[in-house]
Formats: sequence, C-alpha cells, structure tokens
Amino acid sequence: MTRFSQLFKLDDKASLAKKPRDKMEALLEAPNTSEVVQALDAIEFYDLYHAVGPSDAMVLLEYASSEQLQTCLDLDIWRGDQVSDDQLTPWVEQMLTLPDEKFEEFWNDLDPELMALYLHRNIRLYMAEDKNDDVDIPEGESPNVAQTPDFTYWVAYPEDTDKAELLRQLVDRLYAVLGIDKAWSTLEGMHFEMESDLEETAYRFRTERIREYGFMPREEAAAIFANVDVAKEAARMRNETNAELYVQPYSSTCKLDEALVTLDEADIPDSFFEKILASLTDRESIKVQLLALAQQVAVYDGYQPHEMQGFADSMKLAIANINMGLEFASEQDEETARRLLTHIPLKRLFSLGYSLTIELQRRAKILIKRGVLSIIEDQPMSLLTTTQRDAVEGMLLNRPRPAHSALTPFFSLKDIQHAAAVIADIATRELFFGEGLHKTRDDISRLAYTHEIIQGIENVNFDNVATTFLTRKYLGLSDAWNVIMADQLPKRSDVIQAVAAENIFPLFRSNMPESSFDALRRFAYQLRANLDELWPESEEYPDPKLMPALLIAECD
Repeated sequence: MTRFSQLFKLDDKASLAKKPRDKMEALLEAPNTSEVVQALDAIEFYDLYHAVGPSDAMVLLEYASSEQLQTCLDLDIWRGDQVSDDQLTPWVEQMLTLPDEKFEEFWNDLDPELMALYLHRNIRLYMAEDKNDDVDIPEGESPNVAQTPDFTYWVAYPEDTDKAELLRQLVDRLYAVLGIDKAWSTLEGMHFEMESDLEETAYRFRTERIREYGFMPREEAAAIFANVDVAKEAARMRNETNAELYVQPYSSTCKLDEALVTLDEADIPDSFFEKILASLTDRESIKVQLLALAQQVAVYDGYQPHEMQGFADSMKLAIANINMGLEFASEQDEETARRLLTHIPLKRLFSLGYSLTIELQRRAKILIKRGVLSIIEDQPMSLLTTTQRDAVEGMLLNRPRPAHSALTPFFSLKDIQHAAAVIADIATRELFFGEGLHKTRDDISRLAYTHEIIQGIENVNFDNVATTFLTRKYLGLSDAWNVIMADQLPKRSDVIQAVAAENIFPLFRSNMPESSFDALRRFAYQLRANLDELWPESEEYPDPKLMPALLIAECD
C-alpha cells in the first residue's frame, strides 16, 4: 500500500536529515546573512536551530530577529503553564555569548516578565535602609553573595557554583550593556514583583503568540479526547453531506513531516484511512489537518516541538484513531469513507475512534468493579489467563491499547472487536460458574486453598477450574467440584471430550438465549485450544508438575 510520505510527497529520512545543515551553511555564506536568516518564518528558524543542534546552530542567533528568539523560547521553555528554569538556562547562556548590540536588542525586545521571572527565581537582593548601614543578610542565605557594579544591592546568587557564575555574568552584563539606570530599574522591578504575577502574564502573552503555529494550552488540547456517543456521532457524520470542509493552513514544525516518514518505517499495519486517502486527488487539506491533529496530541501529552519520538508517537495515535473513526462511521464502505474525508474534520473522526477505545475501557472497569476475577488479594485479575489479563490491563491504561504488552495503540475495528471478544469471553466464564455451576469466586477460592495445588494458587484460573470440573463430571466421579490427584490423572482424550460443548450445554437452562449458547460454544472451543497448546498430543499422561490446564494436587 502507498505510505503516507508518498501520499503527501514528503522527502525520505536521509534527505530530511541532510537538509538542515545544508540550509544553515547556505544562510551563513550569503552576503546578507542577517536579512536571509531573519526572512525565515519563526517556526522555520526554530526547526533549523534544533535540527542542526544548539551547539552548532548557536551562530544563527547572531543574525536572528527578536521574534525568532521569542518563538524559540515560547516553544522550548514552558512545561504546561510554568517556565522551566532548566530549559531557560541554556538560552541565557547562549545570549551571554552574543555581541553587546545583539544582547541589548534581545533583552529589550523579549517579554520583560520572562527575564524578570528568571532573575526573581534565582537571585535575592539585599540593601541597607541607609547607605552607611551594614546590610543584614539572613543566616542560611547562599554563601555566593556579591555587590552589583553600582554598589546599590548585595545579590545572593544560587548555591550551585555554575548557576551562580551564570547569574553573576548576567547581572554584570546588564550593567555593562544596558547602563546603570536601566540595569538598576530591571533589578528593582523584578525585586518587587510577585513571581506568580510575572509567570501568569508571560504565559498569557506566550499563549496568544503560539496559536498561529497550531499550538494551544494543554487544557484546550484535551478537547480532542472528549468522549462522544459513538452510534449517534457516526450517524450524524453519515448524514452530513452538504457542507464543504474548510481548513486553515498554519506553519507547522518540520518534526511532523519527519514523524510521517518515521511512521512509514514503523511496524504498523496498513490502514483503511491510507487506502481511502490514496484514492483522493486532493490530499492537501487532509495533510494540514493531520499535522495539526498530531501536534494537538503532542501538546496534550507534554512533548516539546523538537522531540522527534514524541511527535512520532502522537502521529501514530492520530492516524490510529482517525482510522478507527473512519471505519466505524463509514461502515467500511469506500464511497462513504471518501465523502466523510471530504466533509468531516479529522478531529471528529479522531474523537469517534478514541471513544470506541474508551467504551472498551468502561466495560473492562465494570468487570474489575464486580470483584469476581481474583482469589488473590493484591491481584485483581488472578483468575484470568495471562493473555486475558494482558488484554484487560491494556484496556485499563490511561490511553487504552490492545494489550498491556502492546507497543501500538488500537489501530482498527478488528482490534476493537478482538478486545470486545475478550471481555465477552470473561463474561462467559462468569456465566459458566454462576449460572451453570452455581459457584462463586469464594467457592473457587475455597477449592484452591483447600489443596496443595502443584502449580500454585497464582496459576488457578477460570479455565483450569472449569476443565477440572468438566473432566471429573465426565468421568463420573462422585464429587465433581474437586481437584485431580497427581496419581489419578485422566487420559488426554477424556479431558478433550469432557470440555466439548455437548457436555457444557446440559448445565444450563434450555430456554437461555441463543447468544448465550453461542458464547458457551466459543468457551468450549477455547478450553480445547488451551489443552492442545498445553498438553502435547503425543503424551497420554503428562508430568503433573508441568500441567497447568488442570488443578492437580500432591498425593498424600
């Protein structure tokens, strides 16, 4: 199948990796370097800086505009609604390497609240009420204390030696470049401002600036994960045939293109979405939406715009949920799917697909809440097989996936149907014990803990309890609800026959719904498949210590 990079005419990974350095070299060799660098869109500059790497791309800052630097800070240093000192400090280090004129330009043009916040967090100012008095510096203050060049303040720098030296250089540079009056007013202003006010104001300005690049606050990004009524939403989509889809283009980071290329190389299945996309002649609006959607997922998940793996994961999730939403809404009819991609925003298809996984999660939580899946206190699903437990644990994750051990999210309706079948299988086992045998979890617990089970209590599950009961009943033993002694192992052929559907059906009322009998028939098939896997056909009697398909106890 044609992959996304081909559908959207993207360069291959090698070309994408080579381009940034070639581009930077061309910019630096231009006779009017400042003009050509500042002509770059702010996002282009950001991408170039990170693609080349901060240590090598530092030279670009000498030619950058204040807007370009502000965008880099807007995208790099925030974690949620808070500024990360660890992320801002490298940028301060880079600014201190710049010529005086560039340093002054940046300092004057950047958000004043941002740099004031950095100073406020990292230094404390002390001064005497009268210039002839000694300055009272509290005990326990950092030992790294020095006077400002104008002798107005005593500055307590961080205890960390490297951080203290950086802040000392910054304060000295402010006085040297901005002049005494402006440097003094900068320190005076930050000294009397509240940290929370500075950060809140800086965040507000930052939020408005980055919207044009498709970024938004995390609480807004969460909207795509809103749960919808899947049946009603799918019907609503199929009935929307008139409106033309309008897509507002925006400047996205190149990491999104790279994420699509990386996705092509990943071990993910072909998708219905790809197939329908390949049949469309105009795919540009789909590409713009897809990039915006992946970026929104990345924002919600807290990835930074230059983090390749984060964007690749976000792109994978976006495509997976779009694919499921498209399959469900179109009922996998290709003509309907083409119409939906033309008229319905990808965000809605994403939300529809994601809601399908949330519905599975809801059902899985109901299973757990009933409290019948375990006989071990700290293991809520001990009565499930390893495969069943892996599947349910995957559904219970904050971001549901087909299995806890899976590396990819739910990708298609086939994945959804398989997970739903696991839930139905577990419900069938509850039906078997409750309606067929009139036994409870406590009955299973008493049975297991009464005997010295060779395989151990942690390996007791619905399937081997059921197989043991059916075998004893088939053999006509007086007490079917018991374990099998190691010296009384039945033949393999008898156990196979014991779990046949015709030996399970008589345990239930004949007027049960046909769907229940279909589920029991599937249960019988699964018990047989389990035996085939665990009990080699060549062995009529297995080693009791290696047979987890039955509850086997040591002999007295």
